[in-house]
Amino acid sequence: MQLDDRRTQKTKKNLADALKELILEKGYDAVTVQEIIDRANVGRSTFYNHYESKEQLLVGNINFQEALINVPVNDDENYPMGINIAYLFNHLKEHVHSGKAMMGSRGIDFLFNYFADLCAMRILEYHKRQPVNTGSGQQMIRYQAEAAAGGITRMLFKWLEDGAVVPVNEMIALAKRILELH
Repeated sequence: MQLDDRRTQKTKKNLADALKELILEKGYDAVTVQEIIDRANVGRSTFYNHYESKEQLLVGNINFQEALINVPVNDDENYPMGINIAYLFNHLKEHVHSGKAMMGSRGIDFLFNYFADLCAMRILEYHKRQPVNTGSGQQMIRYQAEAAAGGITRMLFKWLEDGAVVPVNEMIALAKRILELH
């Protein structure tokens, strides 16, 4: 079992590395699954055993399940409304070249929507702990969650587009202030 886990991890890493290299070389939209599997030296069936598409590989190679979803919902200082803001900004800062290479592609749109949906889900989960008296109150919370998530995600991607020159700690503080409004 452990051998399979290591083999799976190695395969996924090779696929992720291949995707990243190809994005830097030719842009996300021009990359095909065939090129990814050729570069990673894996078979097509192996790719599809792990991922349904290159978009799924794109989000699957960012370890957000643990870093973004499995965080405490009651630690507002470090994870406001259950969102690991620091991880979002630090991760993009670390991968600024890949992110900039994706600007203007379908992949960046996919990532934007993925991050926004993920953040909105966390904000909604956070607010489920708060009492709401009416059905329209639930709708308003949903609208606020979508607005906050969209605002933070848009800010995150604009910061990336600008080369992530503003220090990470300033961006984190700004994102926290946005969440405080909601």
